[in-house]
Amino acid sequence: MSGIQSKSKIGSTELLKISPFKEVIKPTLPHKHAGYFELIVLSDGAGTHLIDDQTYEVNPPVIFFLKPGQTHCWDFNRIPKGFVILFKEEFLGADLLAISYSLNTVIDLAGDDTYLPLLNLFNDEYRKPKANLTILSGYLRVLLQKTAALARQLSKPPVNALYYQFKSILNTATPGSMNVQDYAEQLKVSNQQLNMVCREAAGKTPSMMISERLLLEAKTLLSATGQPIKEIAHVLHFNDTSHFVKFFKGATNLTPGAYRELLVAKR
Repeated sequence: MSGIQSKSKIGSTELLKISPFKEVIKPTLPHKHAGYFELIVLSDGAGTHLIDDQTYEVNPPVIFFLKPGQTHCWDFNRIPKGFVILFKEEFLGADLLAISYSLNTVIDLAGDDTYLPLLNLFNDEYRKPKANLTILSGYLRVLLQKTAALARQLSKPPVNALYYQFKSILNTATPGSMNVQDYAEQLKVSNQQLNMVCREAAGKTPSMMISERLLLEAKTLLSATGQPIKEIAHVLHFNDTSHFVKFFKGATNLTPGAYRELLVAKR
């Protein structure tokens, strides 16, 4: 048994990739992109975009920003046009990494007449036979800063390398497969140090963040798949279904079954 399928659209040695958005109307299945960020800019198209457990209307011009490990799928009813920029953490400095992890999922581009021309220049530079990585890095910096400005998120987020390393591993690890001690050991720090950094950066303990990630994955599996609740509990590494039901109800006041029924009733 397995959870949501994971796909990779960027090579293992690539740090950055820019592609035109596929101009087709074809529903996609829920999937994840592990190991990189995805900046999707649509200038045309219509339909819906399911991200984790939320469904968004596609109303171009619009930006969708996905962080590593997020689940999403598309259902278009008008041909989409735009660009997809994929980039890995290694391509970012600490300030851009902080911006990237704090960006909204959806950012409206209506009324801005500079973003799309800048994106086209970025794409032109990327397509050159000998593209300059320094120039490409500069374009990405400006785009991310403009994205943050459009989302009114230019207040400085906490910049702590350990915190973002933890966030990265948390978003890409199989939910439920690791506890705080496991993460601390992988990061080569003590539980206390990881706890202090997370509290300073997010006002939450690592345990709280792990539970939030687990709950989000549970909601996604309940909404995006038809897997039986018993199988979902197994995928999320619960010892038995009753423990999963107790965890889910404690966080939402609903059993997993009731949550799924509620979603069906809203559709």
